[in-house]
Amino acid sequence: MNRIIITLLLTIALPVLSLHAQQKNTETDISAIRAAFKEINTLSLKQEQFKYESDGCVEDGIVQYFFKGKEIVKIIESGSIGDGSWKKEYYYQSGNFIFSYEKLIGGSAGGEVTQSEYRIYAKDGAAIRYMEDQKIIQPDSRVTQTLAAAGKLLKAYTTKKFAAALCE
Repeated sequence: MNRIIITLLLTIALPVLSLHAQQKNTETDISAIRAAFKEINTLSLKQEQFKYESDGCVEDGIVQYFFKGKEIVKIIESGSIGDGSWKKEYYYQSGNFIFSYEKLIGGSAGGEVTQSEYRIYAKDGAAIRYMEDQKIIQPDSRVTQTLAAAGKLLKAYTTKKFAAALCE
C-alpha cells in the first residue's frame, strides 16, 4: 500500500517539479537576454543604413545594421504601407537571434490610430516567450515570421536583397 502511495505521489510531483525547473530556466534565459539588450543599446556601435521598396509590401523601407566590431548585433527595419507603419528591432548575440521588439501603428485615413507592440525572446532558434503589449501570449504565426526574418536579414546584409528577404 505504501508503495502505491509513494508511486502516486512521485507521478504527480515529478512533472510539477520539472515544470518549475523549466520556468526557472526560462526566467534565467530572459534575464540574460535583457542584459544583452541593455548592453547592446548602451554601446557606441558602427551603423550602416539601406533603403528598399517593394510594391504591395513596403514603401520607404529602411534597414539599419549595427555592428560591434565586425559582428551584427542589432538590425532595425522600418517602413509603411497604406495607412500603417512599423518599426522592428532584431537583436543578436554571437550571430544568433535573441530578441525582437516590434511596434505597429495604423488606422484608416480619418479613423482612430491604433498601436500594438510585440516582443519575442528566443534561444537556440526558438521562441521562449512571446508578448503582445505587456501580456504573455501563446506563439502564433507572427513568431514564425519573425524568426525567419531575423535569419534572412542577417544574410541580406551580404546580398543587399532586403525586399526578397522581407517580402517573399
